[in-house]
Amino acid sequence: MVRYPEAGVFEQALFVVRDDAAVSRGVTADEVLAEACRIAQRQSGSARKRKHRPPLVYMLLGAGGVGVAWAVSWLFG
Repeated sequence: MVRYPEAGVFEQALFVVRDDAAVSRGVTADEVLAEACRIAQRQSGSARKRKHRPPLVYMLLGAGGVGVAWAVSWLFG
């Protein structure tokens, strides 16, 4: 279990690791924990970077596209 103090919705993550993972791959428990923390940090950072545009932006882009199509068909039609 990895705790992340700066999390918004989730405060911890649970990673399920095979029993033989450390033995077969030659890694220590500290290395497994460090990798889990790195993955949790990367995932939480990428979720914060996304910004969604408001629906008004898509409506205006669609209206502009229709306007351009109408103008082109009126000029060349």
